[in-house]
Amino acid sequence: MTGGPASTAGQHGDDRVGRTSLLLVPIALLSRGLAFAVPAVIALWFGVGPVTDAWYWSLALPTFTLVLASTALGTAAIPALARVRQEVPARLPIFIGSLQCWAALGSGAFGLLVCLLAGPALAVVTEFPPETVSLARAFLWELVPFMVLTTAGAVARVANEVHGNFVAVAMTPMVRAGVVIASTWLLLAPLGPHALPWGLVLGEAVQFLFWWGVLGWRDGVWPRPSLRLDPALLGVGRDLAPILAGEVLVALNLVVDKAFAAMLPPGSVATLEFADRARVIPQTLLESTLLMVAYARWSNLFAAGRRVRARAEVARSLRWVIVLAAPMLAGMFIGRQALVALLFQRGAFQAADTLATARVLGWYLPGVLPNLVGILAVRAHIVERNLRLVLVLGVVSVVVNLVLDALLLRPFGLAGLALSTTLNMTLVPGLYLWALRRTWAGPVEAGARRAWGRTGALLAASVAVAAAVELTVGPPASIASPALWIAALPCLLLLALGWQLSRTAPATVP
Repeated sequence: MTGGPASTAGQHGDDRVGRTSLLLVPIALLSRGLAFAVPAVIALWFGVGPVTDAWYWSLALPTFTLVLASTALGTAAIPALARVRQEVPARLPIFIGSLQCWAALGSGAFGLLVCLLAGPALAVVTEFPPETVSLARAFLWELVPFMVLTTAGAVARVANEVHGNFVAVAMTPMVRAGVVIASTWLLLAPLGPHALPWGLVLGEAVQFLFWWGVLGWRDGVWPRPSLRLDPALLGVGRDLAPILAGEVLVALNLVVDKAFAAMLPPGSVATLEFADRARVIPQTLLESTLLMVAYARWSNLFAAGRRVRARAEVARSLRWVIVLAAPMLAGMFIGRQALVALLFQRGAFQAADTLATARVLGWYLPGVLPNLVGILAVRAHIVERNLRLVLVLGVVSVVVNLVLDALLLRPFGLAGLALSTTLNMTLVPGLYLWALRRTWAGPVEAGARRAWGRTGALLAASVAVAAAVELTVGPPASIASPALWIAALPCLLLLALGWQLSRTAPATVP
């Protein structure tokens, strides 16, 4: 699905954002579902033992760091790519190629540093036996190509997003997961445990080539590798620093939470992790659909000088998130115990673990909607060039979370840590929205106040439904509970109303 340049976007460009985002929802669900199959087959082939200990230890640091780096790089690169595409499209191939080369060099240097430092540290910071230490060190070196391909691939991905190739991007996790599983299986006999890193490398390589091919065949843009440093490329580097720092600081909150959870009885860290995995499901869906489409759209509009229109679309995207996510999150809150049981309750994960995880999830969920709104608000500030704010509020987020964790841990235990996250995810997005007030297009849209009033009313109704069920029957215990399906009816009605509100927009801004 390919979009034209921002300057030729029609009056209904914001409608296309909504339609494209909805089209991506089933693709994103299928892609993410298949991606979950990768750890499942690893468990099937290797179980729990020295090989998986070595593998997950070796994979942890590169994955954590490079996922953040790739996210930050993509966020910083999209506005620059949109500007180059708008102003001098002939420069796109060499600009993309240069960005990929410097990203690959940076991640390659990081990979070598990880191997040189983490390898010798293995025997000191772990209790692994010598053979596991040796295997983990080998995995680290074998993962260096994966690190290089991850960041170079991030550039290819966002270049496709700027050109509107959203369906191809959303489908890629399915392609990657299929290649990883198939190639690992084929390499098991000749390579044994070493099939794990090389299967991952092959999956990443195919994903990279797929994105490159889509960009070339659909849009005629074949990246030309180069180490040329031009002002646009240096600008991406300058933008990357505060964005990456802000991403790292926000990601540290979960690390801080786990450190506090480790002070509680055994099993607390795992319970917090399982609750967090359920909590981020709506965020993952948003990032795979509306956020990807909307951010590329805003960047193209800003590059075309259509700032008022871009700001109007920011406001409209925020309303979409609220009217569509609020009823779904109300249903998720009502059915949190059934959801946790459906996701995790099997084998060693018992009913008592479900109750404990659902209790923590219940304290997490009220902060999910503000967090979703905040994710969009951060991207709005980036296209507005308010990069210092991203860094400052990243620091605020860590400090607030640390203080709240310390205050709430003893009186409330794990629920206190989840409440701390919820309060933090409400405060920081609120500050982002407050900082947008001077540039927000909402007030200049005809009928925007009425639209925001309806949005607020639907949000209040969703909260009321969740509260009423909680105070009367409580959370249903299983997916088969009649109470769950009865409670789902008002949530579905509110979702239908939210869908209708998302299709009813104020007059467009030129």
